[in-house]
Amino acid sequence: MDFRTRVALPEPLFHLSPADETLFAGSCFAENVGRFLADSRFRCSVNPFGVLYNPVSIAALLCLSVSEEKPAEPDFFEAGGRWCSWLNDSSFDADSLADCKAGLEKVLEDVRTGWRKRKALFLTLGTNRLYVHRETGRAVGNCHKQPARLFEERVLTVEETVRVLGEALTAVWQVAPQLKVVFTVSPYRYAKYGFHESQLGKSVLLLAADALCREYPERCMYFPAYELLLDELRDYRFYADDMLHPSGRAVQYIRECFSQVFFTEEARMFQKDWEAVTRALEHRPLHPGSEEHRNFVRHTMEKLELLQKKYPGIVVSDEMRRLSAML
Repeated sequence: MDFRTRVALPEPLFHLSPADETLFAGSCFAENVGRFLADSRFRCSVNPFGVLYNPVSIAALLCLSVSEEKPAEPDFFEAGGRWCSWLNDSSFDADSLADCKAGLEKVLEDVRTGWRKRKALFLTLGTNRLYVHRETGRAVGNCHKQPARLFEERVLTVEETVRVLGEALTAVWQVAPQLKVVFTVSPYRYAKYGFHESQLGKSVLLLAADALCREYPERCMYFPAYELLLDELRDYRFYADDMLHPSGRAVQYIRECFSQVFFTEEARMFQKDWEAVTRALEHRPLHPGSEEHRNFVRHTMEKLELLQKKYPGIVVSDEMRRLSAML
């Protein structure tokens, strides 16, 4: 007997090999899956704009990344001696306005120059709620714990979500016509809005993603991370201690489903090979500097060299430097 409901996994529009370049953007759930690829040495950029939750903020930065336009002065503010960006999270905070602007502009330039090489963009939508800065009239990617009076809360409709994301993707496709887009919806539940309201918000995102996939069937698809947690796992043992975020075990299962859908056979083999090397890299010797340890390091370096020959697209220079320093 089978005591759970199985969620059917979709047929992919593409497959990923270790050398394919991808970008993950959106809510913290994008980190969970994107970091899995990055840690496995796939060519993956994970949330270069920081963690973003609402479609308007995601779309705004995608549009900036394909234009020559730079962030405007009103997009930055000073608080507590630090400069912050209304467009991004606190990872862009800096000691000066110039440094804050330069940090964001550098990321935008890096993303801009990489579009033509990327095979896929994975967008994780978190919520249809957004906060508009009253003074500038612009949606913020993060409120940075500033007073609530500075913002107006808005709830996006399905039509607004489709329009803003559609315009952003159309702009990206102008410079990267080869790019495939995969939508996911974060399974994190927004208890602060109320569980019914949270479900309504997720419904807007699900309907918007479905509409875009129907409008661009050769370019867009949906991966059911949301359904895998809520409909297949659907048990509190698969949630973290806050009972809102997915647990590590749940994330691992969704990653396995992800690889089942998108990985080529070569990618699966590479992942297994890299896991073996990772275990060696994480080994903590009882006697650092001993001849036994040096032999272990040399053997690990040989493994890395063989791996790079087998999969020419991977980069292991950081690992080789770290191991060389141990000899």
